[in-house]
Amino acid sequence: MLLSNKAKGYILGAIAAATYGMNPLFALPLYADGMDADSVLFFRYMMAIPVMGLLLRMRGHSFSLASGRLAELAVLGVVVALSSLLLFLSYNYMDSGVASTLLFVYPVMVALIMAFRYGERLPPVTVVCIAVTLVGIMMLNRTAAGAGLSATGIWMVMLSSAA
Repeated sequence: MLLSNKAKGYILGAIAAATYGMNPLFALPLYADGMDADSVLFFRYMMAIPVMGLLLRMRGHSFSLASGRLAELAVLGVVVALSSLLLFLSYNYMDSGVASTLLFVYPVMVALIMAFRYGERLPPVTVVCIAVTLVGIMMLNRTAAGAGLSATGIWMVMLSSAA
C-alpha cells in the first residue's frame, strides 16, 4: 500500500516532533558528565553536517549557492543556533520535560505573528486552540516537587520557540 504525500508528511512530522522532544535524553547525561550546552550542540551539529551532506548528495543536489544567498543563510543559521542554544541552556534552569513541552508553543507564536504582523484572520477554532494552549501552559506553573518554574528558563524557552 502506497501512502499519499500528505500521509507521509503527517507521519514524518510526528516523527520529527517526537525525536525533537527527545533532546534532553541525550543532553542531560552529557551535562552530568561535565559538558555544557555549547559543547553538546557543537558535537550534535558536527555529526549532523555529514549526514545532511550525504542526503543532499544522494538526492542529486549541489552544494553550490546562488550568488547573494550566503548572507541570508548565515542569518538563518544564527537564528537556528540561537534557538537550539536557548533551549539547551533552559535545561539548566528548569526541568527538561517542562522546557521541551513549553517549546511546542511555537505554533501559537506563528499564529499570533501571522495575525498581528501580517493581518491574517484567526478562525474561531484557532482562537480556542490558543486559549487552551495558554491554559495548559499556566497549569505547568509548578514542578513535581512543588517548586515554581524559573522565569529565566521560561524566557529562554519562549525565545527559543520564537526563533
